[in-house]
Amino acid sequence: MKSLRKQFVDLIVTLLVFIYVIAPVAMIIMYAFAEKWYAWHWWAPQKLGFKWFKDSMLLQEIPRALFYSYTIALVVTSVTLIIAFCSGYVLGTKRFRGRSLIDQIANLPFAFPAIVLGIALLPIYSRIGLLRNYWGVVLVHMVGAIPYTLRAVIGSFRSIPPELEEAARNLGANKLKTLYKIYLPLTWPGLVAGAIFAFTWSLNEFVLTLLLGFPTIFTLPVNISQYMGEYFLSPQRAAVLGLFLLIPTVALLLVAEKYLTPESMGGGLG
Repeated sequence: MKSLRKQFVDLIVTLLVFIYVIAPVAMIIMYAFAEKWYAWHWWAPQKLGFKWFKDSMLLQEIPRALFYSYTIALVVTSVTLIIAFCSGYVLGTKRFRGRSLIDQIANLPFAFPAIVLGIALLPIYSRIGLLRNYWGVVLVHMVGAIPYTLRAVIGSFRSIPPELEEAARNLGANKLKTLYKIYLPLTWPGLVAGAIFAFTWSLNEFVLTLLLGFPTIFTLPVNISQYMGEYFLSPQRAAVLGLFLLIPTVALLLVAEKYLTPESMGGGLG
C-alpha cells in the first residue's frame, strides 16, 4: 500500500514538474506558428504556418536584434574563454598569498543584481563613451559571463595532477607549449561548459543591455519586452523571437548533458 502511494505521489510530482516546464514552451511554440485561432477557445489554433516568422523578418529591427544578440554572445564567449583559461591556470594550479581573496573577488558579480550593476556603470559608461556602444555591451555582458566560466575552468585545472606539468617542463616544454599540449586537451570539458554558460547568459541578458545599450544596441530580449506590452502588444512576434533564444539554449544544454560527464569534467582524466 505504501509503495503504491509513493508511486502515485511520484507520478503527481513528475506530472506537475512536466507541466510547469513544458506548458510555457508549448505556448511559445503555439503562438509562434498559429496564424488563425478558433473564436470559442484560445488553446487550439485553427491554422498553423510561418506567417509570423516571415512578418518578423520584414521588420528592420528584428534582423538587427538577431545580429546584435548572436554576435555579442559569440564575442563575449570567445574573449571570456581566453580570460578564463589564463586566469584558471593561475588560480587552479598555483598556490600564492591572496589566491582565496582573488577567488572571492571573482565571485562578486554573483552577489550583485543586474539592475544595481547597470545603475552603477551608467555614469561611468556615459563619461568614457561606452554608453549605447556595441563594445560597451560586450564588456558588461562579460562581467556576468566570466564568473560562471571561471568556476568551470578552475575546477578542471584543479583536478589535473601537477606532476604532468613538471614532467612536461623537465622534458623541455616551455610554459606556452605546456598550456597548449597538456592543459588545453585536459580542460576542454570545463572550457565547453564555461562557453555554454557564457553564451547562454549573454544571449538571454536583458537588464544590462536595456540600461546601457538601448536604443542604439537592442537584442532579442529587449525586443521581446517591447512586443509584450512595453510599447505595444504582439505576443506572436514575441513568441517567434523567444524561439530564437530557446532553441540554441536548449541545444547547448542537450550537448552539455550528453558529453559533459562528471568524469570528463574532472580534467579529462576519468
